[in-house]
Amino acid sequence: MGNPTGAILLSVALAALFCVGAEGKVKDGFRGYKVYRVTPSNEKHAQFLMDLQKSLEAQLMTDEIDIWTDTESLSTKADQPVVIMVSPEHQPEMLQTFDAEGLKYEETVADLARLIEEESRADAPTTKNGGMSWTQYHNYSTIESFVQWLTVNYPTIVSTSVIGQSYEGRNLHLSKVGKPRADGKTKPAVWFDSQIHAREWIASATLTYMMNELITGYSSNSTYQRLLDQVDIYVLWVINADGFEWTKTSSNERLWRTTRRVNPFAACLGADPNRNYDHKWMVSGAVQSPCTQTYAGAFPFSEIENLHHTEAYLARRKEIKCLLTFHSFSQVWLTPWGYDNSLPADYPELYDLGVRATNALRVPYGTVYRVGSSTALLGSAAGATDDWGKAKGMTKYSYTVELRPSSGGSNGFILPPNQIIPSGIETLRAVIVVLQQIIDEFGPILNTE
Repeated sequence: MGNPTGAILLSVALAALFCVGAEGKVKDGFRGYKVYRVTPSNEKHAQFLMDLQKSLEAQLMTDEIDIWTDTESLSTKADQPVVIMVSPEHQPEMLQTFDAEGLKYEETVADLARLIEEESRADAPTTKNGGMSWTQYHNYSTIESFVQWLTVNYPTIVSTSVIGQSYEGRNLHLSKVGKPRADGKTKPAVWFDSQIHAREWIASATLTYMMNELITGYSSNSTYQRLLDQVDIYVLWVINADGFEWTKTSSNERLWRTTRRVNPFAACLGADPNRNYDHKWMVSGAVQSPCTQTYAGAFPFSEIENLHHTEAYLARRKEIKCLLTFHSFSQVWLTPWGYDNSLPADYPELYDLGVRATNALRVPYGTVYRVGSSTALLGSAAGATDDWGKAKGMTKYSYTVELRPSSGGSNGFILPPNQIIPSGIETLRAVIVVLQQIIDEFGPILNTE
């Protein structure tokens, strides 16, 4: 039985919010929006926050009040901080509700618009690296130029193809990075991808930083050379190119999450591509309401980007022994399964590699990651990339890597540009551990018959 007092408070809070007359649209580039870190201290608090998140999504309120932390995992860890964005109109009612419920909270961002402006600032243009740098965030066309620059300037270890177009017609680029064997035999491979959720800018920034280090450092760094001589890396640089580019069009759209496909029976655009794969689709952690952030699409692979991704992956499935899909935020290294509480039969091996990788990651800056299944650490997410990679891609080591900041991190998705290089440096250390494991376990050559 639920908590009646919490239910009453929740009803009163939502009624007050609707009385404000919000239209559910971001205004003035998030000017005056605040971010709060709310820490539940008991089961009642956790249930209240879980119910609040469900109610806000059902009432299409997430442009006004958005809980950035998935609250489902609070059922097993009630003291986990939750990050909540609140528009100016709703701040008095929300704080009154927190006080009435006895929830501890602190303001971590006084004006979200100022944080977005700082995050979006541009340096002087550069012609180096195809216009790419890691002291600012770049748009999709600059990432494309960077990929082309790598391909042209490092042809012995980088080749790139277009695996298809996004819904809006953008090319989706897949690079193969590694030194071909002189005897032409097949090496084991890993697969990296990022930016399946549009607003998670640090994901593609970290991935491009790491790959730039590995590729440009190949001739001078003996570790990089040894790794790329023995393993291939497939890189799908940006999955959700349309959504990612949309977040760059206006500060009002900075927190857009989904794709941009037109839904024929709804005014809202897109679907959550990380709920759109065909393994355990719609079993849990997803909805069939097109205007919510976890809308799984009308059917599996309704999103063309997911279809291109999986077709390219399956064509290389026999080579690929590890999948890393980069997200933000929470500082967690997630294993399958995401559709329920069960674990893969080889979970101990997945967990062990995750622990060793995150231990290496911790060395430069002391950044702490948790390791475990998606369901245990963040909540259920059926139809996600890592589950699909494990079940349908038949890839032994399949992980979602949720980058900086931590689950209670004050900045959430709006990570300052000065965090890009540290994120890249520490994550590359984890990647090196993963690459070495693949070489040790599956190298030097594969039998792909």
